[in-house]
Amino acid sequence: MKKSIYFLSIIFLAVIFFNTGCSNDNPKSKKIIEKKVQTGNENEALIKFLEQSGNFINNKRIPTLISAENVRANLKKYLIIDVRRHGDYVNGHINGAVNVDPGDLVSYMKKNVAAGTYDKIVMVCYASHRASFSAMMLQMLGYSNVYSMKWGMSSWDINTANKKWLKRISDKYASKLETTENQKLPKTQLPEIHTGKTLGYDILEARVDTVLKRLKFEIGIDKVMENPDDYYIVNYWPEYNYKKGHLSGAVQYNPKSSLIKEADLLTLPTDKKIVIYDYTGQHASFVAAYLQVLGYDAYTLTYGANSFMYSKLTSLKIGHAFDKSQIKNYPMVQGELPSVKTAGSDNNTAAEDNTPAQIIKKKKVKEEEGGC
Repeated sequence: MKKSIYFLSIIFLAVIFFNTGCSNDNPKSKKIIEKKVQTGNENEALIKFLEQSGNFINNKRIPTLISAENVRANLKKYLIIDVRRHGDYVNGHINGAVNVDPGDLVSYMKKNVAAGTYDKIVMVCYASHRASFSAMMLQMLGYSNVYSMKWGMSSWDINTANKKWLKRISDKYASKLETTENQKLPKTQLPEIHTGKTLGYDILEARVDTVLKRLKFEIGIDKVMENPDDYYIVNYWPEYNYKKGHLSGAVQYNPKSSLIKEADLLTLPTDKKIVIYDYTGQHASFVAAYLQVLGYDAYTLTYGANSFMYSKLTSLKIGHAFDKSQIKNYPMVQGELPSVKTAGSDNNTAAEDNTPAQIIKKKKVKEEEGGC
């Protein structure tokens, strides 16, 4: 009998190890076997690592966007990381959310978060651009359960929506669209990057930290239209929508297939600002994050096509237009720190009790994708 109990104990411990030891807590442990960089451009090792360990830019899961409804219904299972400015966080945030500056994300995740204990880690900002940019960075580092809340706090709070999404939707340049097919540039070399690291993952981690600390990735439509020739404009949606009308000079790249080395990645210029636009700027923020890590001077066109051809997104049946139906106007809390459920408080439903909790057992949930 004792032997049986001992044997079962060993099995139980083994199960715990394999269920938790291979979680997202230590992304570096998932590193593929790779050779050290000896000399030359570190980007060769970095791109090889990225394309062999997830091919994130073309992975069908990207962009990992999640609705405000889903977040509110599952706050006990999710960790919410609010990457807005601290003053805005203090004035009102999702109950239980922690406020982290994007420049501190890499160290925060390593030191403070047992990532595998949460069903999802949800990044939140104003309109989902900064959150999407940050989410892509963490996805590349191996945190595969990181999402960005779709439409940002604009989908949670009416006041944020009025200041952000509802203020920025426009048809300002809809009359200046063209249907001409613009050609990609000839292939060139990858940008030079130098971190002093020798392994793909270490180079990646150094680049992610550098880019997040810099946090310069957004550009507005008016700025681009002032001098469009200063930019290499990437239309990041399918060819059939590109043919319906796009910004003058924009070059079409197929989502989830074009931006690998063996396809069209090397047609991107290394001596010019790259502006990526999609429908909303959310998917483009994932793309800009990836390209900046590779050393490209890449930017998201903030609010995407919503900012210059809003009505045509509906009339041309392109879709992805923000409207008031996206605003749920859920309650928020104020204060410097995340609110916590105190002893003796009423028992609430999952949608009302917003205290994040560490969930050891994770259920398989259908992934939310797209909506860019």
